[in-house]
Amino acid sequence: MTTVSRRTFLRTNAALATGLSVSAALPALSWSYPATRPLAASRADEWTRLFDRRSGWIGADGIYSVPLDGRDGLGSATPGSRTAFIFSDTRIGTVDPRSLTYNQTGFVNNSSAVLTGNRPDPGRATFVIPENGAFGNGFWMNDGIAIDRTLYATGFAPDSNWNAARVDLIAVPLVDGVPDYTTVRRTEDVGLLVRDSTYIVMFGVGITPAADGWVYVYGYRNRLTDGQKDLVCARVRRDAFADIAAWRFWSGTAWSPDITVSVEDAAVLHPDVSTELSVTPIPTGRYAGKYLLVYLRNVNSTGLEYAVGTSPVGPFSAGVRFYNCPEPYVYESQTEGATYTYNAKAHPSLSEHGRLLISYNVNQYGGDPLTTEIYRPRFVWLDLDCLADQPAAPRASVDVAAVRDWTGGPGDRLVLDLGGLRTISGYRLKHAGYEGSPAPTAFNTRDFTVEAAQRATGPWRPADVVTGNVENLTERHFGNAVSARYLRLSVQRPTQSDDLTARVLEFAAFADAGSAAPDLARYRPVVADAANSTAHYVTDPAADLWVNASGHATTWLSVDLGTDRTIGRYVVEHAGEPDLNTRDFVLQSSDNNKLWTTRDTVTGNTSATTTRTVTPFTARYLRLLITRPVADTTPDKTTRVRALEIYPPT
Repeated sequence: MTTVSRRTFLRTNAALATGLSVSAALPALSWSYPATRPLAASRADEWTRLFDRRSGWIGADGIYSVPLDGRDGLGSATPGSRTAFIFSDTRIGTVDPRSLTYNQTGFVNNSSAVLTGNRPDPGRATFVIPENGAFGNGFWMNDGIAIDRTLYATGFAPDSNWNAARVDLIAVPLVDGVPDYTTVRRTEDVGLLVRDSTYIVMFGVGITPAADGWVYVYGYRNRLTDGQKDLVCARVRRDAFADIAAWRFWSGTAWSPDITVSVEDAAVLHPDVSTELSVTPIPTGRYAGKYLLVYLRNVNSTGLEYAVGTSPVGPFSAGVRFYNCPEPYVYESQTEGATYTYNAKAHPSLSEHGRLLISYNVNQYGGDPLTTEIYRPRFVWLDLDCLADQPAAPRASVDVAAVRDWTGGPGDRLVLDLGGLRTISGYRLKHAGYEGSPAPTAFNTRDFTVEAAQRATGPWRPADVVTGNVENLTERHFGNAVSARYLRLSVQRPTQSDDLTARVLEFAAFADAGSAAPDLARYRPVVADAANSTAHYVTDPAADLWVNASGHATTWLSVDLGTDRTIGRYVVEHAGEPDLNTRDFVLQSSDNNKLWTTRDTVTGNTSATTTRTVTPFTARYLRLLITRPVADTTPDKTTRVRALEIYPPT
């Protein structure tokens, strides 16, 4: 039986709530870097691995962390501390260690775990998944707080449209410092919800104990017309947390006992937040003395953002995008573009001096995930002291040599003979998932080294070392060019599991192309309105045609350039047969992957290759909108595109 997470609809897919199609909501949205650089971010793989399990609890969303000693400051957890994790929809079962496919034996609307210590040690984590959920089945969980000997949290039950119908207060006694889930107490419909014809406001999605003695409880105002979520706030004294009558709600100018003030525009602290989030006091670093709001913009997108506030209720700065979630593109071919990310938040007590631990969730539209790679949390470190590096401009490259379709094992080596001494600027690896094979990401090469030598007998010198890779494509430029005849790939860990077979679709060495203008779209991720599993062909010069046989009168594909680029020229390669070459098409651009601006229109094309110069413009996203795919005399209205190349102005 398919057990689609009901929470997917309520908490992430505003498009469904407003009558839009899923394809209109995909691909997952992202935003451009602001004028000033964001704080540096990096993957926290050690925390991600804590929730990559093979039996029992095998995946969930939600993931709030609650320090059970009540100390929620940055890095406050100690080796003896206990932290409760609160999850919502949870899968129970067993996982095949090779393919990462799973046999689901249970599904509950919430679960929990308790971690002892401040490190992600699987041996010190206990998962709680009773038959009816840790907190009682039939509703989903919000954030929690430990006060005295009780863990408090709120949960909500949905109506028939998957919107919150009521908010309950849950109290779990702490016995010997850990929650006793056999004696959960729930008070229903406690008055932390507002519903009218325009908005639904719910509190409890983020809790921040502050040094001033107040506990600040955050919520979101959900606009029913389009699903936009905006941040609102309440507060209550710590010792009165369970007394909802003692709560006060921010109106924009004052704290009111009337929850309905939260509906007004003046009460909004920040727009376009996710349905789970966090606000963290920052004691050190560039934002010492400030409050960091962390969220995933526009509910479900690929853009993790933070905003800086001068107090728990702001004012907050504009959102700063600090991390692009890769999963919608990593698993694109596996799920036909249906993977999405959502609900980012910080975990201050589990953080470290100088950096903040942040999680987000991964899911997919349209049914159960195929593997446990999809339905479990991911973690990121946000460096509170250092700014991110400026994104490097892409460099044009020329393949010097390439080997394709290689298999091996741990310790095996693949050697490229470049035919003579060459100056090599980098390399490219296409892993198993690049072509969308079954459970592709599970077979992507995880740890490997690239070495260079001038003679076949060596000496071999390391040119690049990669650990923890999960992506389908690795393209790396060396910091300094390497003079070599031979380039060697050594695999230390072939896959994401205990499968010992290395699978590499292509290993290529390349050199800079000198003064040639770079193709800004090369190997960049692509999505389309159909046949997403082959849409990436248009940015891969070694691949075949992208074919969309949907028969629709209008079709499209879009390219994410990774950051804002200035564009002055583009090239489209068509099927190569006169009657099958694309007739009418439009080039469009977007800053946010939502609103599109037409930059060029072509009608009546018969050529196999179209090269167009356009008035220079700057954008991150480009879309090729095809309105007439073939000649009118051709009955089969299949779209065929071989390549889309994007160039800067000359």
